[in-house]
Amino acid sequence: MGGPQSAIEQGTDRGVDTESLERDELSRDTVFQTLSNRRRRLVLTYLGRHPDRTVRLRDLSERIAAEENGVPIAEVSYKQRKRVYTSLYQSHLPTLHRDGIVEYNQARGTIKLTPTASAFDVYLEPPSETALPWTRYWLGFGLVAATVSIAAWLDVSPFLTSLGHLLSIALAVTVLVLAVAFIITSDDGE
Repeated sequence: MGGPQSAIEQGTDRGVDTESLERDELSRDTVFQTLSNRRRRLVLTYLGRHPDRTVRLRDLSERIAAEENGVPIAEVSYKQRKRVYTSLYQSHLPTLHRDGIVEYNQARGTIKLTPTASAFDVYLEPPSETALPWTRYWLGFGLVAATVSIAAWLDVSPFLTSLGHLLSIALAVTVLVLAVAFIITSDDGE
């Protein structure tokens, strides 16, 4: 789109050897292509819960089969596990390895996340329960501001005095404080 591209995107577009570029930088297309498949999302989610651990392909297959079929791990059938195992072995894990997202030893059947996988955290982590419910703050403020505006329009007594001016200043300061707090607490500052 005319804007600057990341090193990986530039390397891919111009035929530069992408293997020599930093492996912890993924193109936007790679991130979205990886996330477009539910099974790969499940792989990244499970491995993300155990980032410093090497996981066996058999164990990963059982867990993903259980998740996909909505059954406990102990109730996963051979057929369900084998179907997941085969697709992970032949397709998904080699792709994730090629993109530098996991270390996959096909001969040993082991998988481990690389630091590059942290690019997916923002997409795979559920929202924090301690996160501020900004929609409620803005809704509450909007209701207060609407009430004050209606009262001023109806010439309710406090708005005929200097108290009305102070109240309008307080509303403006509240908007400013809420906006600054939102910027500070948002993940990306935007």
